[in-house]
Amino acid sequence: MTETDFTTRPVIMGTHGMVTSDHYLATEAGLQVLKDGGNAVDAGASMWFCLVVLKPYLVGLAGESPILLYLAEEGKVLSINGQGPAPQAATIGWFKKNGYNLIPEDGFLPAVVPGAFDAWVTVLEKYGTLSLSEAMEPAIRLASEGFPVYSLLNAAITKSARRFREEWPSSSEVYLPNGGIPKIGTLLRNSPLAHTLENIAEAERKESALSRSAGLDSARDYFYRGPIANAIIDFTHSFRCKDIYGMNHYSLLEREDFEEFRSEIEEPMTVNYRGYDVYKCGPWTQGPVLLQQLTLLEGYDLQTMGHNTAEYLNTWVECAKIAFADREQNYSDPKFVKFPEALI
Repeated sequence: MTETDFTTRPVIMGTHGMVTSDHYLATEAGLQVLKDGGNAVDAGASMWFCLVVLKPYLVGLAGESPILLYLAEEGKVLSINGQGPAPQAATIGWFKKNGYNLIPEDGFLPAVVPGAFDAWVTVLEKYGTLSLSEAMEPAIRLASEGFPVYSLLNAAITKSARRFREEWPSSSEVYLPNGGIPKIGTLLRNSPLAHTLENIAEAERKESALSRSAGLDSARDYFYRGPIANAIIDFTHSFRCKDIYGMNHYSLLEREDFEEFRSEIEEPMTVNYRGYDVYKCGPWTQGPVLLQQLTLLEGYDLQTMGHNTAEYLNTWVECAKIAFADREQNYSDPKFVKFPEALI
């Protein structure tokens, strides 16, 4: 055996399908979906709901989720916009009037309409085969039965423990059971989240006898025009949240912001880099940064520089700096701000 024959991270190969995610339990759930006859979209949706439970510091039921989907039969890539809009009340004038030069990065003020849930319902409805309740079942089980705390989750809870205790008692009840930081390997349950997911599933089941779409629309209504939206608005309008600047404010979100939202399927942005087509979601994400970097790098002979040489790294970093500077200057909601296509 030569040195190149051995690796601690072997290449995974298969013949019938493959899934991957940021946590092995989510990946296991997605693989089981494929084994049970579901397709890639079904597996992706199931894994995303599992990650809501398993990776709460990265993925949220009321968060965002940009999705790229490749349709093999059509040879086409689609972008599903899982980024909700800012509240109608979140104007530049409001922030200036209230003493902000920049929108804070935490607290209630930067909160937007949660687009992720509708994005996954949309892609599941159009391209999946499972019901929403079937896709959520592994996540419900993980939330109700619990899962072993791992090192990164332990570190995330440790980092937020003080704020949980002082500012977020409901979060403290879940993530600081018995008042302490859960040790690695102990089971962590999230009963409130399990209850929420079960209620969404029940809302779908009540109407699914009419049709699959009727059931999914019922779940949407439960989230955006029913109990979940009402709970979010009621809580964020009754509790002032402290932001990074030390100021306390209620949320700017209103029920109308939720009621009018619907995720959209879009054309992705793409460039061809040295014979490879690379796709990213639009400028409502920072995805086009990579496309800009590749376009800039195509003008350089990286191979002759040598991998990871000073010249190679300097070229790569400088291209990245230019692309990220363009992000700060030009990226925004394409419905309101035109993206300069010449950038890529």
